[in-house]
Amino acid sequence: MGKGTVQTPSEKAEETLLAMKEFRRYLEGVEKDLSRTSKKFSNREIAQGVGFVAAGIHEALNYLEIVKKVIVKTERVVAKKNIGSEHTTVSTNPP
Repeated sequence: MGKGTVQTPSEKAEETLLAMKEFRRYLEGVEKDLSRTSKKFSNREIAQGVGFVAAGIHEALNYLEIVKKVIVKTERVVAKKNIGSEHTTVSTNPP
């Protein structure tokens, strides 16, 4: 998006979730590649190091999932709050 464009919090959250989805897909690919690579090396230290990196990526994926859940839940709460605010405004200002 351009610098002059103002995004609503909901649009920002949606954009963040999309970026996280793309990043997750990338990390999953790297994790699979590393797993295959670690099996190819006969040198135990290299294979072990690659395995540690793959495990770290797996942990990062777990944290991404937690962040995603927090964003989605926050969006739901904000949406409910906004709907509640609209109902209050409508009921206190009859036509």
